[in-house]
Amino acid sequence: MEREVERRLTTILAADVAGYSRLMSEDEEGTLARLRQAREIIDRLIARHNGRVFGGAGDSVMAEFPSPVQAVRCAVQIQQELERFNADLPEARRMLFRIGINLGDVMVENGNLFGDGVNIADRLQGLAAAGEICIADGVYQQVRNKVPVGYERLGRYSVRHIAEPVLVYRVLARPEDVRPLRRALARLGGRSRTLALAGVVLLLAGGVAAWLWSGLLQKAPRPEDFAAIPDIAVPTRHFRVENPAELSEADALTIYDRIIDDMVAAYRKSGDPSAGTYYRWRRYNTVPYLSATHGRRYVNNYANARAGAYGLYGRAGTLPAGSILAKDAFEVTENGDVVTGPLTLMEKMEPGFNPEGRDWRYTMILPDGTLFGTTNGPGSGRVEFCQNCHIAAGDEHDHLFFIPKPYRVRFLNPGEGGD
Repeated sequence: MEREVERRLTTILAADVAGYSRLMSEDEEGTLARLRQAREIIDRLIARHNGRVFGGAGDSVMAEFPSPVQAVRCAVQIQQELERFNADLPEARRMLFRIGINLGDVMVENGNLFGDGVNIADRLQGLAAAGEICIADGVYQQVRNKVPVGYERLGRYSVRHIAEPVLVYRVLARPEDVRPLRRALARLGGRSRTLALAGVVLLLAGGVAAWLWSGLLQKAPRPEDFAAIPDIAVPTRHFRVENPAELSEADALTIYDRIIDDMVAAYRKSGDPSAGTYYRWRRYNTVPYLSATHGRRYVNNYANARAGAYGLYGRAGTLPAGSILAKDAFEVTENGDVVTGPLTLMEKMEPGFNPEGRDWRYTMILPDGTLFGTTNGPGSGRVEFCQNCHIAAGDEHDHLFFIPKPYRVRFLNPGEGGD
């Protein structure tokens, strides 16, 4: 008679280092030393929150906790302590962890854990940006009124070998992640703010399929508006995929997860300070999506904390000076080659910098880190088509085109006492 498999419901935390292969290739001994220090921090905090490390190799950590609250509290403290640990390190040497947390049924054998509950946690950490935390809906339902942080709904993701898509939330643990949205909601004022908050309540109840605010009805860009985007003569090729014409949204996200570290390392060579940090900003699209205005490449949209009102989309208004929007890109060719596309940056400058373009500075960086052009700087004429395209959005929208509605992140209101 076969022995019955032991099972239990538990909370799984999965973590690993963003860009670990690059770090090791550039400085093996230094990276290993910093990894040991980071693991000491992580292991100490896991033990403090009644967790147990049960697996992991190299740069990865797998731990279980008796409750989702303890797991999320631990993850938040891990990211906070690692942020202090990294503060004095050069940008290129920082040890940044992605963390994913799932609540699920697992199989137990000789102290190790197996099953979908573990696999989903591991996939969630792959969805998180460097230094961030992603949690499954089951975890969110348990912690949303118990752990005093913000939560941002990212949408449903298909997980390899899992039948049903997983609803994912990002944990907003830092004040700078939460405050821009609060300020933007405050600016709505009166009846508009009341309606917006009421919409959040309905969204939480699960009864709203439409987005909280109506987006801008964008004019369809003309072919000549984006024809000037450069075809890269020698693009960075990463790998080849099968059936490129049949890629799903989950496939596009998986591709992006695999190549983002290499993309950023190349963009960073330009010397632009945002080129090496934008991927840690808030991302406003749920998955990479094909954009006609960027040459039918898959793009992702990020904005720094100063540009937090961008998340209001059609109600974003005029963004303040210092706001920066970033769009990176990749392409899947007809024969399946995955290649990096350009990085485009829009920075709001002080009044008078570029009146015709509402004081936006446009910068384009090629896949090898070469500066293609920047407004009022080297190659300024090469990026005029960016400005001309955005002018079509109209002054009332600060020349901002927004993400197509199906791909927009849907924000929750991170109120003081939970949701």
